[in-house]
Amino acid sequence: MKKTIKSMGVLAAMALAFTSCGSTKVEDSRNKVPEAKESEIDKVVVVDWTDRTMGEVSAPTWLKNMRRGNSDTFKEMWKVEPNRVVKVSMATGKTEATAQALSRAGFAYTQAAELNQKVIGRVGQGLNDVGQLEALYVSASETKADMTGLREETGFFQKIRTTNAETKQTSESFVYYTVYSMSKETWDALCKKYLMDVMGGADLTTETQKKIGALFSEMKEDSDKKEAAKQAEEEALYKAQMARLEAERAKANAEAASSNAETAKAGLKAKEMDAQEAATKKAAEEAAELASYLM
Repeated sequence: MKKTIKSMGVLAAMALAFTSCGSTKVEDSRNKVPEAKESEIDKVVVVDWTDRTMGEVSAPTWLKNMRRGNSDTFKEMWKVEPNRVVKVSMATGKTEATAQALSRAGFAYTQAAELNQKVIGRVGQGLNDVGQLEALYVSASETKADMTGLREETGFFQKIRTTNAETKQTSESFVYYTVYSMSKETWDALCKKYLMDVMGGADLTTETQKKIGALFSEMKEDSDKKEAAKQAEEEALYKAQMARLEAERAKANAEAASSNAETAKAGLKAKEMDAQEAATKKAAEEAAELASYLM
């Protein structure tokens, strides 16, 4: 029940966002929310970080770019092959070791969340049926990203000290960033599996399935740049991509059916051989019995 309420809450927020994207701009008549006073904002300071004693800055440019979805700087600095897809996962913990462990363990979840955002953001806008949108949201949210073929490139930690604006009490925590890279083939396989799982897990119409299929061309792109595939390319390629997905699914079903047929054929042949063997054995027994009478 809580999950349904939460889902509906998200759907309502999404619906509000979608309806606000029309061509007619509606002026918001509500009073503007005043900005918080500086004295009301918690003070956050990075007090330690990776390679601080070697002159590294607390927030390197490559890390800031990665957090914004662009890995070009990182690839150049770490000499990562241009055709590899680079992703970052972050987590917070009371110790550096805890934050690092959570960052590594949560990488698959991070990628699933990114793919989930792609599906809901691009496909959900075209759905008018709230029930169908909720089905899509639940299916995409519960689909897991099975990460294989990863190569851990580096890690970076920050020790954060936070001073509460009201009580002035301080607390410290660690943030750890883990950077992974994977081959383009691995990323393509991940995107395809995720999309197929979503399509199989939700009660979707054919048109919605086509839209999900159209996402394949975009998600195959090096998603370090989140807007890699443009709308015009999607419109030109989505039919071919969807046909490819459907063809692969049909091929898999045909192969499974063929395998079942071969298994059944082999079973039938085995039964025939058993019957022939039994008949031969019976004939031999009858011949032996007849010979005993003649002797």
